[in-house]
Amino acid sequence: MKKLIPFLFLTIIFSCTKNAVESDSAKNKTYLKAANYRDAGEKDSAYIYYALAKDEFLKINDSLFMAKCLINMAIIQTDQGDHFGGIETSLEAEKMLKKNDSITRQLKSSNYNNLALASAKQENYKNAEKYYDLALQNSSELESQYIYYNNIANNYLDLKDFGKAKEFYKKALKTKDSIAYARTLNNLGRCLFAENKNINVINYFLQSLKIRESKQDYWGMNSSYATLADYYKEKEPQKALFYAGKMYNIAQKIESPDDRLEALEKLIALEKSDHSKKYFSEYQKLNDSLQTARAKARNQFALIRYETEKAKTENIEKENHIFRQKVAIAFLVTGLLVGLFWYLRRKKRLEQEKEIEVKNTQIKYSKKVHDIVANGLYQTMVEVENQEELDKEKLLDKLEKMYEESRDIAHEDLNEQIEKEFSAKLFEMISSYSSLQQKVLVIGNEQNIWQNVSQNIQSEIFYALRELMINMKKHSQATLVSVKFEKIENILKIKYTDNGLGMGNAENKKLSGIKNTENRIENIGGDINFEKNLQKGLQVNISIPIH
Repeated sequence: MKKLIPFLFLTIIFSCTKNAVESDSAKNKTYLKAANYRDAGEKDSAYIYYALAKDEFLKINDSLFMAKCLINMAIIQTDQGDHFGGIETSLEAEKMLKKNDSITRQLKSSNYNNLALASAKQENYKNAEKYYDLALQNSSELESQYIYYNNIANNYLDLKDFGKAKEFYKKALKTKDSIAYARTLNNLGRCLFAENKNINVINYFLQSLKIRESKQDYWGMNSSYATLADYYKEKEPQKALFYAGKMYNIAQKIESPDDRLEALEKLIALEKSDHSKKYFSEYQKLNDSLQTARAKARNQFALIRYETEKAKTENIEKENHIFRQKVAIAFLVTGLLVGLFWYLRRKKRLEQEKEIEVKNTQIKYSKKVHDIVANGLYQTMVEVENQEELDKEKLLDKLEKMYEESRDIAHEDLNEQIEKEFSAKLFEMISSYSSLQQKVLVIGNEQNIWQNVSQNIQSEIFYALRELMINMKKHSQATLVSVKFEKIENILKIKYTDNGLGMGNAENKKLSGIKNTENRIENIGGDINFEKNLQKGLQVNISIPIH
C-alpha cells in the first residue's frame, strides 16, 4: 500500500515565505485562513478560501501568491480523488511561475510533484516520470529530493521495472528523516518481494513498523500492516488475518475510507467464518458512500471554481461600467418619480388579480394532488390488501413512479421544457458516465426520433437507461460503452453494448438494477432481452412500439 501525502512538500515551501506573509496580515487574511483550514484537515473549506484568496491576489497582480493558492487547490483536488481536476489546476499554476529565483523553483518542484502523483493515479506513468524529473530539477532541498526518489521508485514498481525501482529506493534511503526512512524501507521490501516471492524480506517490514510505532506514525503503521498482510497471505494466513485486522482498526482511527476498503478486501479474502459476510456488507456500503462522496467533491470543486470565476468576471464588468451605471441610476430615479403615481393606481388592481391567480393555482394543484397522489396511493393500498403474496419489487416500482409524479406536480412548466429537449437531457445523463477510463458513445439520439413519444414513455426510457449505466459503472469494468437509438416505422429500438465482464448466465444473475430496467420496459409495452453467449461484454436490445 502506498499512502502519498502531498501536503508534506508544501511545509518546506511555505516556511520560506512565512515572514513575507505575516508582514501584511490584512492583505493575506483570506490566504492565512485557508492555510489554517488546510492544517486542520478541513480540505473543502481550505479549497474555498484558497480560491477566494487567489482572486484577491489577482486584483493586486501578485502572481506568486496566486500560484501558491492554485498549487494548494490542486493538491487538495488530487488528495480527494479529483485527479483530472488536480492536473488542470496545477497546469494553471505553472503558467504563473515564470521567474527562476529559489522560491519560484521550490513552488515549481511541489507543483510538478503533484502533477506526477495525479498522473500516476490515472496510470499515465510516462507523464508521471516526466513530471518527477522536473520536480527533481527544480528542488534544492535534499529531503524533498529523497521524497521524490521514493515516489519515482513507486512509479517504476507499478511498471514492474524492479531494477529501476530498487535504484531509486536506495537513493531515498539516504534521508535523515526517520519517518521517510521507514516508508522507503517498507517500499523497498515490497519491491524485493514482488520481484522474488522466495526472498526473505520480513526484516524490512518489521524494522519499518518498529520505527513507525515509535514515532506514532499512524499513516505509516497502516501501510506496514497492509504490507505484512499481503506478505503473509500465502505463507501464514492467520498472521495475514491478524495484520489485516490491525490495518482495519488503524484505518478507522485515521479516518481513511480508502484504507478501510483495502483492509475489508483483505479480511473478506482471509476470513473463513461468518464474519466475511459482515465485512462484505460493510465493504459495499462504504464503497458506495466513498464513490458518492468523491463525485460530490469533484462537482463541488468545479462549482467553487465556477462561482469564483463568475464573481471575478462580474466585478470586472462592474468596474468597467461604473460610469454608465451612475447615469442609469439617475435616469431610474427620474423614471421612478414619474411612474410612482401610475404604480399606486395599478397596485390595488394587481393585488386583486394576484389573489384570483393564487386561488386558481391552489385549485389546480389540489386537483392534481388528488388525482395523482391520493388515487394512486388508494389503488396501491387496495392491491396490497387483496394480494396474498406481496411482490415487493412491483410495489416499490409503483411507489417510485408515484413519487416522481408527485414531485413533478410543482414543476409543470419545467417538465414541458424538458419534454421538448428530451434528447439533450438523455444525452447529458448517458454522457455523464464517460471518463478517461470508460468511453461512452451515444448514437442516433436526434430530437426528431422522440416525436410522438409520450412523456411517460420518455420518462421510463430515461430511468431504464440510467439503471443500465449505473450497473455498468458499478460492476462491468467496461472501457467502451455505446447506446444506439433508431426508429423503424413505429418501433423505437435501443441497443446498449459494452465490453465489460458481461453477466454470465443472464437468467440466473438478475441484479436489482437490471430487474428494475426489465420492469420499466415491460410496463410501457416494450420488449427487452440480454444477448447470451457473448465472448466478452454485454448487449441489451430494447424494442418499444410507438402509437
